[in-house]
Amino acid sequence: MREKPKGATEFLGYETKRLHSLFTKAPSVGDFIIHPQVLEVMDSALLPWCDSYRLSTNSITAIGPQETSQMLHRGDSLYPLPHPTERNALCSVFWALTDFTESNGATRVVPGSHLWDDERVAEEHEAISVVMPKGSFGVMVGAMWHGGGTNTTSDEWRVMMLAGYSLGWLRQEQNMYLAVPPERAREMPERLARVIGYNVHKPFLGWAADIQDPYDVITGSDASLMGGEDHFAEDTGGFDQAKSVRRA
Repeated sequence: MREKPKGATEFLGYETKRLHSLFTKAPSVGDFIIHPQVLEVMDSALLPWCDSYRLSTNSITAIGPQETSQMLHRGDSLYPLPHPTERNALCSVFWALTDFTESNGATRVVPGSHLWDDERVAEEHEAISVVMPKGSFGVMVGAMWHGGGTNTTSDEWRVMMLAGYSLGWLRQEQNMYLAVPPERAREMPERLARVIGYNVHKPFLGWAADIQDPYDVITGSDASLMGGEDHFAEDTGGFDQAKSVRRA
């Protein structure tokens, strides 16, 4: 992280460093991605609207001394989706790798802003800092306005790991298949590989090779989606595509 350059734009932060493609640098990051408590939250936030969710982005952000506050924004602005909506497109977890304090740039959120329409824009005075000790994690849905805080210290870095999860039928923010190629994914726990994206979303979105589940392909299985399980059956394990996927 010491060798990483600082940001070159106001949004990225002139006193902020970022580290991406974490799986190639610290494989143990996978333990955070599929942490049972995190997945329990994602199940609740995302599974009502999809058959399975995916890791959309994963990075470390280090806010340095004298950094100014980041512009407030919504994470789900990546997608042309209207607000408000009861359907979450994204849900993010931010892990505190250092203490988060008022003075070192703790992430700011605007409570209740996930319920706003697209005309209302968050203002600075509406944001509050998420103060928490090292080792904690915070959660926010994609529609919530948020941003990095101001670091008024002279020598303290505020370090965070972000893991953003999206509905399984949306394109991921980061191209996970270049970040985690098949030869690396096949060595991972199955749950992690599937969350990264080596997984088919019912009925057959994202199949590979000879209409196979991507995880089966990278692990050498010859199972076909056109064989055993009927992905076109009305009963898809409780997931109602008509209500969940197509509803605005």
